[in-house]
Amino acid sequence: MMPALLATVAALLCLAAALVLRGGAEAKMRARVQGVGAVSAPAAATTRNLPSIRVAPRRSNPLLGRILRLVRYNPDNPAEHVVPWPLVAGAGVLVGLFGFWRTQGYVGLVPGIGCGTVSGVLTVRTIFLWQHRRYTGALFRQFPDTLGVIVRGLRAGLPMTEALRSIAREMPSPTREAYGRVVGEIAIGRSAEAALWNLYERTRLAEFAFFSVMIGLQAQTGGSPTAALDTLADMVRKRVAMRSRARALASEARTSAAILAVLPFFAAAGLSFLQPGYLDLLFNTPLGQTLLMMAATLLGTGLLTIRWLIRKNTSE
Repeated sequence: MMPALLATVAALLCLAAALVLRGGAEAKMRARVQGVGAVSAPAAATTRNLPSIRVAPRRSNPLLGRILRLVRYNPDNPAEHVVPWPLVAGAGVLVGLFGFWRTQGYVGLVPGIGCGTVSGVLTVRTIFLWQHRRYTGALFRQFPDTLGVIVRGLRAGLPMTEALRSIAREMPSPTREAYGRVVGEIAIGRSAEAALWNLYERTRLAEFAFFSVMIGLQAQTGGSPTAALDTLADMVRKRVAMRSRARALASEARTSAAILAVLPFFAAAGLSFLQPGYLDLLFNTPLGQTLLMMAATLLGTGLLTIRWLIRKNTSE
């Protein structure tokens, strides 16, 4: 019982360290983007302070907001959720109950409840995070073409709002829906800069923040933004190509992780085929079940660590 408890505690500590490191990186990126956005903060603040019932901020419960941030659910951007949240919550409950059922006999009632809760929350967080990354990844890959359409519209003499409407009509999903919402916010009185900044707040893509700041500076200083948009489009296109190249280079690490994940199961199947009953000790005795639990915990922790390292080095 004691080795299983120590293994469970070690896995939870590794998971907490990974979440803290991820949160620190996101906080640094958010601070950098907010620093860039501070250049045009007076105009945005003026827009937000206008006494208009159409743009009044929605009040929310702080505790509920923390819980939603923990599981990475964004209710303000339903377009990114391809799986309905009740199904995700149900999957989390089922995994949590299964985790409690499998661990409470080894580590006790209270630690078993903790393990079940952690496993359920991690399941919900993983599903929501996968949906968010899938959505923002598609937006990121389509962003250079989006800027190209805007630049061509501006060079043809269209105003910025009409160029954004052309994005909402011509670009594929999910860019079409994202900019359709931007156009709708502009139609009810928001400035283009504020609507684009809200798009950044929903997606947390730094490129959208740069785009919003660029539009705000152009509105304050005047002139044509086509040259700056061309530069931004070229920079984003290079970042897309660099990320694709990094993912291709990381394919060897992914293959190694997959082999390491399936190798124990192939080895167990081979031993069971060559010597039937050789592994019955692991399934029919408390000590064997404890060893299996420790092995599964260590294998899962190692795979999560490899996945975190790959994602960290391919998303910079």
